[in-house]
Amino acid sequence: MTPNPNTELLDEVNHANFWFSAHKTKCLWAKEISSDQTVSTLEGEISAQIGDYLCRGESDDTWPQKAKTLFAKYEPTEEHDGDGWQKFNPKPDAAGVQAAQINHAFEVIASWGNLSGKPNDYLVKNDADKNVDYPDDVWIVSREIFEGTYEKADALSDN
Repeated sequence: MTPNPNTELLDEVNHANFWFSAHKTKCLWAKEISSDQTVSTLEGEISAQIGDYLCRGESDDTWPQKAKTLFAKYEPTEEHDGDGWQKFNPKPDAAGVQAAQINHAFEVIASWGNLSGKPNDYLVKNDADKNVDYPDDVWIVSREIFEGTYEKADALSDN
């Protein structure tokens, strides 16, 4: 078995019990990718294939996402802009994420590329991996974007 390339960072987060549950609360815009390409994201370069979607968030940040993942988490609306982007709203019953704020610069090797985080950015994993210490799928969300588009699960239940 190949060791997880993110073991050191995950050990730090797991030992400190930093994980918390969160849900996406803001819409995004997306359009289907028509050719294989590399997308420059805030966290690094990510490869995307035909059939993936290019997503654009609240801060005009862009990232690629597999169609299956997009449609599992978001509902397409009828709203389109003039450049081919379609609005998607978060599904209220979609699984959230587990997140941990990291107080120092860090790197993650994700299945889709090498990502770099700044101090106070968030390490994120799927909620399905809540009890998995070394998940295969982890990624980074910048502090500004995370805090502007996600809410802690306990904050949602207080409303």
